[in-house]
Amino acid sequence: MGGLTDGVPEAPGEQNPDGKGRPSRKGMPIVLLIIRYFLYVLLILALLFAGMYMVWINLGIRGDFFWANYGEQHLEEVGHSIGHSTAIDESMIPAAYWYRTYDHQGHPTGGDMKGGMASEADQLAADHWEHRASMPSEEREKKTGRPLATRARPDATYLVYATADGRPCVLAYRIQPQWVSRQARDRYPNPQNLLLVSCGAALLITLLLIGLRAAHVISSKLKVFNQVADDIGRQDLDASLPRSNVLEINRVLGSFDRMRATLKESLEKTWTAQESQRRQVAALAHDLKTPLTIMRGNADLLGETGLSQEQQSYLDSIEDAIREMADYAQAISQGSMGTASGRSGVMAVALKDAVNNQAQGYLNARSLRLERDDRLGSDTGQVSGDAADLTRAIMNIIANAADYSPDHGLVTLTWRLEGGREGGRALVVTVRDRGPGFSSRALAHATEWLYQADCSRHGSGGHHGIGLAAARSTVESAGGRLTLANAASGDGAAVTVSLPVQ
Repeated sequence: MGGLTDGVPEAPGEQNPDGKGRPSRKGMPIVLLIIRYFLYVLLILALLFAGMYMVWINLGIRGDFFWANYGEQHLEEVGHSIGHSTAIDESMIPAAYWYRTYDHQGHPTGGDMKGGMASEADQLAADHWEHRASMPSEEREKKTGRPLATRARPDATYLVYATADGRPCVLAYRIQPQWVSRQARDRYPNPQNLLLVSCGAALLITLLLIGLRAAHVISSKLKVFNQVADDIGRQDLDASLPRSNVLEINRVLGSFDRMRATLKESLEKTWTAQESQRRQVAALAHDLKTPLTIMRGNADLLGETGLSQEQQSYLDSIEDAIREMADYAQAISQGSMGTASGRSGVMAVALKDAVNNQAQGYLNARSLRLERDDRLGSDTGQVSGDAADLTRAIMNIIANAADYSPDHGLVTLTWRLEGGREGGRALVVTVRDRGPGFSSRALAHATEWLYQADCSRHGSGGHHGIGLAAARSTVESAGGRLTLANAASGDGAAVTVSLPVQ
């Protein structure tokens, strides 16, 4: 079956205006490919059946088996042999027949019938032999070899003969070929059944082999789609598409080519926009250094003047905010250039101190009060994640609480340790305000990016659905979780951050 994979030469590829190869729209229709394999099946089966037929004819001519009509054609000859003999044995009865002999009382004495065939022969002999004395022409029938009785059954045709000394003998035959050897007849299927089984086996083997071959060829032709998918997966959108000699595959490849061109155009626009955005962010982060430098310099000059203790605390908050802005600008610059530092960890106490200091200055600027509930010890372990990122996440939650707090309201910041998942410990930070609380919809969606549908909390103007979403993203990247709830007393909302402690 050589050449099945390359029965039709590949069609030449068309050319794009940019010189890239495209799959040709020409090729062999797949229906012709299927018809070709059907023809292979028919051809091979015809050769097999012709070969089997020749073997069958040669075996019959050589005398290895009797033809199907042998039993009917030689009945008279075998009947004469039985009627002229007193001792019946296998040498007198061809293997195309089964026989069973009886004594004068009708008891079986020999033969090669077994099972149901022997029972049928016994019944037939008993039914007809009891009338043998009342038939004056019986001796004449014995000499001519004619049967005394005949009975057709689904398994065989049965006949009763009389021997030379008047004893019954029952013959049985079937209209099908039989082996000449009695041992072969009893041991193997008859030639007809053997031929049918051989033909069936040849058919199944042929279909299996041709099917496997066809599957291999079709699978090899479909591998071009794997190559196309791999190229697109690697975003190698300039790679030339492969060709096939199957028309339908070339049509699909043409669709892939159009998809590739559209995807390339879309990705190039996206990459260009992202690159432009990165450059703008990097430029903005760089330009922030100038006003920050001015603010830091003026804060230093202000610190050299005589300030009251309250004014000095305000100045300290301004300087802390300037340092935070400088750190944010550096982080933005590094992130835009893909050089952000790796995450390590931060001591829980250090995180608490950094958040408390920033929260105090922020809430003072908003004319709000801060209540700190510190239940941490001096050595509480370390939480994973970047200190600046976690600080910003918690400050986003505090800023959200401040936005929804009434004038001169109170924000409570609670720090405590609890049992964590899998038997560990967790640092739990809760920020509670005294505002209107979350609506049922906000409890389900407020941590989603750009969610702005909460109308139950007043003063929400200017919110863009970023603060809580960014906080949740940072907390979850550190292995923690963020949950929203309303205060049990019904006064205000509570946002809880849980971080695993190492």
